[in-house]
Amino acid sequence: MEEKPQPSGFDSQHLYVWVKSLEAKVNNIIRELGVLKTDMSRKTKTSQDDVKMLTTELLELKREQEQTLQKMDIIIKELKRTAGKEEVLALKKYVDLWNPMHFATERDVERMIELKIKR
Repeated sequence: MEEKPQPSGFDSQHLYVWVKSLEAKVNNIIRELGVLKTDMSRKTKTSQDDVKMLTTELLELKREQEQTLQKMDIIIKELKRTAGKEEVLALKKYVDLWNPMHFATERDVERMIELKIKR
C-alpha cells in the first residue's frame, strides 16, 4: 500500500504540536479558573462576613435609637409637668408682693414684746 501524499499544510507532526499547544492553553485556563474560583470564594466569604457585621451593627444602632427615643419621651413628659414661664412669673409677682424677707419669726416677735415691756 502506498501512502497518499498529504496536503502540504496538514501533517501529523503539525497536528500533534497543535493539539499539545491547545492542551497547554486549556490547562492554563483551567488553572486560572481555579485561582479565580478560590479568590472569588474568599471574597464571597469576606463579603458575607462584612454583611453579617453590618447587620449586627445596624440592629445595635436601631436598639440605641429606640432607647434614645424612649428617654426623650420621658424627658418630654417630665418637662410638660414643670411650670411654664408664665406660671413662674406669676409666682415671682406673689413672692415680690408678700416679700417674705420682711416676715418676722415667732422668736423675733417675742423679743420685740419683751423689749417693749422692759422700757
